[in-house]
Amino acid sequence: MSLKIVFLDCDGTLTTVKSSWEYLHRRLGLWDNNADEFQRLFREGKIDYYEFCKRDALVWKGLPVERVMAVIEEIPYHEGARELTGWLQAEGILSVILSTGLSFLVERVRKDLGITRAVSNDVLVHESRLTGEIKIHVEHDNKGYWVERILRELGIAPGEAAAIGDGEGDKGMFESVGLSIGFHPHPNLLPLVDHAIHNGSLDSAADLLRRHR
Repeated sequence: MSLKIVFLDCDGTLTTVKSSWEYLHRRLGLWDNNADEFQRLFREGKIDYYEFCKRDALVWKGLPVERVMAVIEEIPYHEGARELTGWLQAEGILSVILSTGLSFLVERVRKDLGITRAVSNDVLVHESRLTGEIKIHVEHDNKGYWVERILRELGIAPGEAAAIGDGEGDKGMFESVGLSIGFHPHPNLLPLVDHAIHNGSLDSAADLLRRHR
């Protein structure tokens, strides 16, 4: 394949934390008997994704953004993340993060790793404090929409695109590209991925991309 673009999940793929929303709640002591209930309601289908995120953000209303960013800065990368993104840049391959996670983290990762573009979800800030409001760009199940939209914008064929992710929310992303790589993937994703990396670093993903390059 002629590889021109790679779509990347952030939480659990580029970073070691599976959910930046949950991580922030836990670090602030707001998870148990509080935000964990929102997750339960969402998983049981009792609230939709927007309502799930809205309730999460309301818990943080009034928090200083500096306190939030201090927690976000703690989140580490998976081994090989810098090597992978460095190789993409050196090869002139575009990279796009598609994440249901917090833009606080995603934008930090994008800038730090030199990733071309990112789409994620915003918790709004006014006068250096979180307002409790949200702007959702990436729903739990609409990464496929963003892949198809970006490919159309750039005139790139699905067969010239790859995706790397780990969670069930990456299903649409995998279905919309020519090469899909699961990085420690959820078991439900195994039938959808061309390659699964279970024990290793993102160096292994770079090796797979090189072979398909």
